[in-house]
Amino acid sequence: MEYNKCLDHIHQAEENIWVDCINTYQVNGRFCEWITSLHPKKLLCCLDGGFMNGSYNLCQKFLFEDGTSWILRFPRPVNVRYDYADEKVAMEVEALKLIREQTTIPVPEVKEWGLADENPFGLGPFIIMDFIEGVRLRDMLTDEGGLLKKDVPETVIETTYRQMVNILLQLWKIDFEHIGSLPTPKTQYPAPIRPLTWKAHEILQTGGPNTFGDRTQGFSTTSEYFQNTIEQDRQQLRHQPNSVTGDLNAENRYASLEILKSLIPQFVNPQYDQGPSKLICDDFGLANIIVRSPDDLTIVGVIDLEWVYAGPAQLFGSAPWWLLYDRPLNEDWDVQGGQFPEPIERYAKCLQIFKRVLAEEESKLLGHPSGLSELVQWSETSGAMWFHMLASGGFFDTFTAPCRKLEEQFGFQQWRDRVDEMGETEEVKTFVAQKVRELELYDEDVEKVEQLKAQMDSGEISREEFVAAASAVPATEGIVTKTQWLHQLGVGP
Repeated sequence: MEYNKCLDHIHQAEENIWVDCINTYQVNGRFCEWITSLHPKKLLCCLDGGFMNGSYNLCQKFLFEDGTSWILRFPRPVNVRYDYADEKVAMEVEALKLIREQTTIPVPEVKEWGLADENPFGLGPFIIMDFIEGVRLRDMLTDEGGLLKKDVPETVIETTYRQMVNILLQLWKIDFEHIGSLPTPKTQYPAPIRPLTWKAHEILQTGGPNTFGDRTQGFSTTSEYFQNTIEQDRQQLRHQPNSVTGDLNAENRYASLEILKSLIPQFVNPQYDQGPSKLICDDFGLANIIVRSPDDLTIVGVIDLEWVYAGPAQLFGSAPWWLLYDRPLNEDWDVQGGQFPEPIERYAKCLQIFKRVLAEEESKLLGHPSGLSELVQWSETSGAMWFHMLASGGFFDTFTAPCRKLEEQFGFQQWRDRVDEMGETEEVKTFVAQKVRELELYDEDVEKVEQLKAQMDSGEISREEFVAAASAVPATEGIVTKTQWLHQLGVGP
């Protein structure tokens, strides 16, 4: 499923406005003055390098006169919605505190943090942490396409997985009573019961529909949680204007989600249906790892622990999506011509390495086995690992490798027969006709927004004027621009 192009253009324009402000403060020295004022000894500092852009954060490193370094992180408007940025930052602060207190995992220490209204520059919420020296693991092990390089020796893969396993085994010991937002003893942030997940936020920010539901209501079981995650996919399919590419695609996606919903009971592990819950970081993987050097792959830092919450234990104990670094939901993994792509075979081999290493490290634990290796094996045997990837991802598509793996397990012909049967119902026919018409209107809206963008690019209108005009187009319904967000807070012009 594609992102909403109209929203993409607006978010990028807003980020460009925001970056201009940041550049001003970077050049005039006010950032350094601010960071110095926050240091317990008021040490002078200077910028160390330029901005570092992650998917969700813009970062700047500062070097103090005593040789120590801090890093400042702001959520990026292009990928983080204004009215959820405070919560995202608060949850990460809580997760880092929890991990530092209950494990030996080398996460950074938070020096300062603040919500949007505490930022003296009006640039949104922020976190300031100590800077962990080292190199990003991804820079050494991944190719240009974002996959684990084919020539990485198995010994290196095993060494990396073994360290990741020991991180997971420590996190596995942290229990929560319920599925939901993390407790907030440090930040005192009034987090809703229902968590801020990567999936629901991504659907909202880049697709448009709000699929969070009533966030004052929690989930009493894993079954309820997964019912909700698939319902989020169904809502996105219904309400995102470009959620289909045509009539056949609309029918396939609608029917496949109905099938997937009916299969949820067989993908719930009864041993963990009632809890306990575990610390889930939706974006955790090899991209979060800092190692000592290219010649020494000892993990010295685990960073960017965002989109964190207390979630189902079986989601934590699933075969990891990150074994080849990239998500199997991404396009490079899509099934073409009925054939699974090459990464699927590599993933299967890496999963065997991961399971072996997990069992070996688990056997070294004092006392009873953790049960994590058994849960990972169950996720593979039952097919729940593929369901977990779909349930956590959003932008559902039947061409993705996880969906095709479930079709294969269910019986490809049986799956196709059920899709065809549902396609003959009036409910599906009505849905398809509606979505095809919405797609036509969406294409018209994209053309309008791109015309406005051309005017902005040529200097006929300002970025601010573009954002205001583009936000009035029907395909952007529900968007919250910075101006609208400030009005909601009662501080707008």
